[in-house]
This record gives sequence, structure tokens and C-alpha cells, in this order.
Amino acid sequence: MPAAENETVVRRIFAAFSRRDVFALRGLFAPDAVWTVPGDGTMAGVYRGPEEIFRFLGRLPKETDGTYRSQLVDVLASERRAAALYRASGQRRGRTLDLDQVLLFQLGGGAVRDVLALPSDPTVFEEFWAR
Repeated sequence: MPAAENETVVRRIFAAFSRRDVFALRGLFAPDAVWTVPGDGTMAGVYRGPEEIFRFLGRLPKETDGTYRSQLVDVLASERRAAALYRASGQRRGRTLDLDQVLLFQLGGGAVRDVLALPSDPTVFEEFWAR
């Protein structure tokens, strides 16, 4: 896929998430897509396939009483990969999250194949998502 098309896929994901429109995500993930969130917190794990990924994304607002936001800052894309820099924020159990994060995407055939979430401050990330 051309870099511009991969960038568009990533931007569509962020737009759909901000609108809380899970149906707009359909077709953007390969059937065998994997989304990995490192750490030990409640959202950490490896989510396999679109349905697990959609359930994971749907849990973010539930875990934060609807306060979780992902504000896209920029996307860097090539023919097979993309990196999205965004600002994650929210409130949870008396804790506040407000930090930059990066999502590393592997794409093919117009669909996401793999995502790795990388917080800029893993300690703050872990504290926020602690069980």
C-alpha cells in the first residue's frame, strides 16, 4: 500500500475511536490482526482478531468513566508501517493520565496487521492502569 493510504487508515482509526464509532473500524483490521499493550495493568495484553481488538478499545472509556481521550498529534507512514503519536488522557480511580504515546502499526492490503502500544513514560502508564 502507498504510504498515504496507510496514513489514511491510521487517521480513520483515531477518528472512529474519538467518535466512539466501532462500526467505522470494521474492515480496517485484518482477520488475524494483533494489538499488543505491554505491562501488567488492567488493559495490558495481546488482543487477537478484530473482535478482541474492538472489545479492548471499548473497555478504555468504560475503565475511565468515559474520560479516556486519544488526541492524534501526527502520523508517519511508509509502504508497510505507520507510527502514530498521540496524547492519551483520562481519569481512573482518582488517578490522572496525561502522556504521549506511540502506536506502531504494521499494515498490508489496506488493513492493520499488528499494533504495538508504547507509552512515553511506562511507569506513569502502569500506575494509571494498575489493577
